[in-house]
Amino acid sequence: MKSILPLLAIAIGFNLNAQQINLDSLIGTKKTVLFEGIIPASVTHGYESKAKLWQSVIAEGKHYYEAKYKNITVNAKLAVLDSAHWTSEVVSYGYTFATQGWIVLPADIDFNDFVRIYGDISSKDEFLREAKIKGIKPDEIAESVFSVICIHELGHLIMTQMINDEFSDVLFNELAANIVAYEFFKNNKPELLKGFELFYNFHLNNYKPFYTTLNELYDNMGKMSVANYDWYESKFMKLVEEIYNYKEVDFLTSLKNICMESKDKNLGIKEIAILLDKDYKGLITTWLSKNNW
Repeated sequence: MKSILPLLAIAIGFNLNAQQINLDSLIGTKKTVLFEGIIPASVTHGYESKAKLWQSVIAEGKHYYEAKYKNITVNAKLAVLDSAHWTSEVVSYGYTFATQGWIVLPADIDFNDFVRIYGDISSKDEFLREAKIKGIKPDEIAESVFSVICIHELGHLIMTQMINDEFSDVLFNELAANIVAYEFFKNNKPELLKGFELFYNFHLNNYKPFYTTLNELYDNMGKMSVANYDWYESKFMKLVEEIYNYKEVDFLTSLKNICMESKDKNLGIKEIAILLDKDYKGLITTWLSKNNW
């Protein structure tokens, strides 16, 4: 099985192959409240409202993409656990397991935890001022970010269905899952996206990264700080915006087509971008070049 990197730095994936096999029984030992539904949700008592929100978001995302792409059926399960229930197997990261379909999220991260984890604590007051101007409450920012993570993780499961996880490049898979999430929220829940947009724009403009190049990201994956990794993800979101706004092409359909045509499944993000740009008329490769990536 393959662990999949998540949307944000807090969600950096780990190779938990052995643990994945027992994930159902492991989460079952956490004394959680179970919410039945299209997306079953296991939640630490006291955090039911968060779980219900994210359960609803994932269910809507599942419905949206299954209706759009008639040949897929995406099965997912949600676990929302507080820090007392995190272990080496179930931690405070958003992640999925492609064959078991778990989406696991932290329950008890508030705004103060959020800015500390993502390296924005020194700019906290300015962050709050921008949020107030946009009419966004502090705790709505984390709520928005983790809502997006839900659909990002669902995006990995959707890609597994669409292209059988054919392209192994981790950065490309992250970009594609971000596009899945961004499209869903833009078309269905734009209000819930606002906190996430505020976050990635603020982080991109105010955080000073140690690593900035694409090669440094490849070389230091899983070793750099959470905040530095998330600077990369925030930068990727500017490319996501451009791809989303290029309405002439459906990204996953284009991706599926080039996957079927390509014999090399070990291509890097630049090589995949060249293939995609047969449909996108140079948009993706031009963006990478402009950003020295």
